[in-house]
Amino acid sequence: MVAAIGAGGMGEVYRAIDTRLGRDVAVKVLPAALTKDTDRLWRFEQEAKTVAALNHPNILGIHDIGTYEGSPFLVSELLEGETLRQKIDAGPIATRRAIEHALGIAQGLAAAHDKGIVHRDLKPENVFITRDGRVKILDFGLAKLTRAEGSMETATTMTMASPSTMPGVVMGTIGYMSPEQVRGEVSDGRSDIFSFGAVLYEMLTGRRAFKRDTAAETMTAILKEEPPDLLETGWQGPVGLQRILSRCLEKSVERRFQSASDLAFAIEALSGTGAGTSPSVAAAVAAVPKTRRWPWIAAGGLACLAVGAGMAWSLRPGPKPVPTFQRVSYEDGTMIRGRFASDGRTVVYSGVLSGGVPDTYVIREDYPTSVPAGLQGAMVLAISKQDHMAVLVRPHFWAQYDWGGTLARVPVGGTTPRELLDNVYDADWAPDGEQLAVIDRKNDKWRLQYPIGKILLETDNWLSDLRVSPDGKTLAVFRHPPEGKDDRGYVLLVSGEGKQKVVSKEWEALEGMAWTADGKEVWYGAAAAGDQYCVRASNMKGEERTVYCGTMGTRVHDISPLGRTLVSSDVLRTAIMAMEHGSKEEKPVSGLAQRLNPRLTPDGTEVVVTDATERGGSDYSVYAQKMSGGAPIRIGGGGYGTDVSDDGKWVLVVLPGEAKGKVQVIPVGAGEAQTLQWEKFQVIWANWFPDSQHILLRGNPEGQPVGLYETDRSGSAPKMLVKDVPDWADVMPDGENLLLLVGDMLVKRSLKDGSETKMRTLEPGEVPVDWAKEPNHMYTQMAGATNVQIFKIDLGSEKRELWQTIAPKDLEGALLVMEAGTITPDGKWMMVNYVDPSGEFYTSENLR
Repeated sequence: MVAAIGAGGMGEVYRAIDTRLGRDVAVKVLPAALTKDTDRLWRFEQEAKTVAALNHPNILGIHDIGTYEGSPFLVSELLEGETLRQKIDAGPIATRRAIEHALGIAQGLAAAHDKGIVHRDLKPENVFITRDGRVKILDFGLAKLTRAEGSMETATTMTMASPSTMPGVVMGTIGYMSPEQVRGEVSDGRSDIFSFGAVLYEMLTGRRAFKRDTAAETMTAILKEEPPDLLETGWQGPVGLQRILSRCLEKSVERRFQSASDLAFAIEALSGTGAGTSPSVAAAVAAVPKTRRWPWIAAGGLACLAVGAGMAWSLRPGPKPVPTFQRVSYEDGTMIRGRFASDGRTVVYSGVLSGGVPDTYVIREDYPTSVPAGLQGAMVLAISKQDHMAVLVRPHFWAQYDWGGTLARVPVGGTTPRELLDNVYDADWAPDGEQLAVIDRKNDKWRLQYPIGKILLETDNWLSDLRVSPDGKTLAVFRHPPEGKDDRGYVLLVSGEGKQKVVSKEWEALEGMAWTADGKEVWYGAAAAGDQYCVRASNMKGEERTVYCGTMGTRVHDISPLGRTLVSSDVLRTAIMAMEHGSKEEKPVSGLAQRLNPRLTPDGTEVVVTDATERGGSDYSVYAQKMSGGAPIRIGGGGYGTDVSDDGKWVLVVLPGEAKGKVQVIPVGAGEAQTLQWEKFQVIWANWFPDSQHILLRGNPEGQPVGLYETDRSGSAPKMLVKDVPDWADVMPDGENLLLLVGDMLVKRSLKDGSETKMRTLEPGEVPVDWAKEPNHMYTQMAGATNVQIFKIDLGSEKRELWQTIAPKDLEGALLVMEAGTITPDGKWMMVNYVDPSGEFYTSENLR
């Protein structure tokens, strides 16, 4: 020992020399009483070892621990400078310097939290500023091991605090406690973030955020009161810092920064730009006037130029002001659905980030980082003016950007949704914030209810993107075709009495819709062909106009009461991959990107696909390609290829949308195309019988429900086979029976007498794909966000064989909607569709 540095109720600190390494160190000798509690001593040693392993520049380095003559001691790096308490006692710290100190503290907290270590006693006494301005957090993580969780006995807690912390001084700890600590609840790293806020407030103002005359009054203030805004104290500095501070001091843990890493990122945006005055941090920390925003200029096919965090779009010149857009999300992933909270600034959205699973996130205007909302995977549908969310719990993917699940409600900031209704696919709040309009499914029918319990519409057509008008009198929905998961369709208005009115033409694709603030128009994302979504508008009379059209797809999500618009800029990549059974290597099918519904010929030599890009036109085109190589060849236009005959020679093509009765029979190679058509009969889908002569239709005569019908190559009048529409249907290889999927049950139905036999139950999410060559066997799939499993099942028994697991290697997007489009009967070759949507959120103040 060289000299005593200080002493206090928790021990004495000495300056010493490490003779082995020739360095000055600090030695803190703890009370001998600590050794009498073996459990406490063991936990102290384990925590000290963990902190020592952090080796972070903003955390006091611990070199060694031990016991000498019955007294435990701790050896740490020797610091020269002063505590943050000593600096604050001299007066408020300059804003720029305070931001530097705050960043160091946040980075130290982040490093420790990543290792599962929480301080629980962060205060100015436990922060040291070295002579060269470096920040060191003292006693990190040790406080929680020396007192019971949630204990209020701070007068005698054995925190290994700096020498100035004396027993009996309760205000030094209580004044920095989080609300959950005051209540004696279990706390985590977010409690440190609250304490950090109290420390930051004191750095900037020289005043304690919650200091009152007594400990009880101080704890009450922490629980119920807010400290004065910085500007009210005479402080002058960046508005963004006030917003960061306010978020740290939120009473609810869910509304604070959810990690110290996020906190450090926000502070770093300020610290790197002269205390936040640069436009580059406009979106990160402060509301910046429109004249300060940087543009994102899209011209022709040129790439977009991103400048800092204040990105905007500037598009085609015209008679009206050029729309500008402010980017608000910066994470890579799929943006499924976004909504404004009641303040019209905070964005709550559901998406899939970084190859994960769907979840809900919050983006605040003062901090453009997506923070988990704490909903454990529930997905937001709508937010009321009272900040109540309608969400889907246990969501499952349906099509495009639509999901189904159980409807529930939960306040913004809450974490426990209250379940309301099953089999829901969309919902929106009435203006009163109490009633809900919903889209659900029952008995394979799509239903529109408003309020819940009052059915306004029941249809075979897929309904989506439900929005309630600002006056609560009219519902707007997209009405899509009844079969498949094609997002083409119309905009449909439905009154509270169930009166319907189509107010748009048929668009090739529809995604995302919102009412304008005045309720005079609905805005929606619509594409005439391919994925080129533009913002369109329809009024109550059915008059259409284009609001905005850029070089990238633009999908409408929400419009605030003040007219602020939330959109996403989406890029949809698709790919078709072939894979051989037992192989782990995919075989890209060249020239067939952006194609749908691949169908292999039974011998596996050719694949037929539908082109749904702009090149394919609004009604699509059908292409065939040799698996051995070569360019795809267009074999037909004006339809969707649904099936290849068992002899591999013919393709059935159905016109998409709500078309008249028409089926095309197109040759894969040589041959003459044929058109089958019936008056007053709508064809939705078509499959071949095993004889390659008869055809199974899903469709309906005018005014009749959808059912299953039989026709043939000569175009005979469709004969009804099944009145009720199953979830899936096909003719069995024997040609004498249908196999129907009803719920999770596969049912065999005789074509001779209509008798039915239950075959077997599929697993949840499992769907049929193709027939195997063995009698009574077929292939099924279970598709997930990142892979698809193919099974070979025996219909007559419970036997199930995992045939192949397919996971993409080259696609890096977040959500991979995968479908095993087709498998050859011998199971050797299979083809998989990958759909990889990615996007970013933007807001606009001047879309008109």
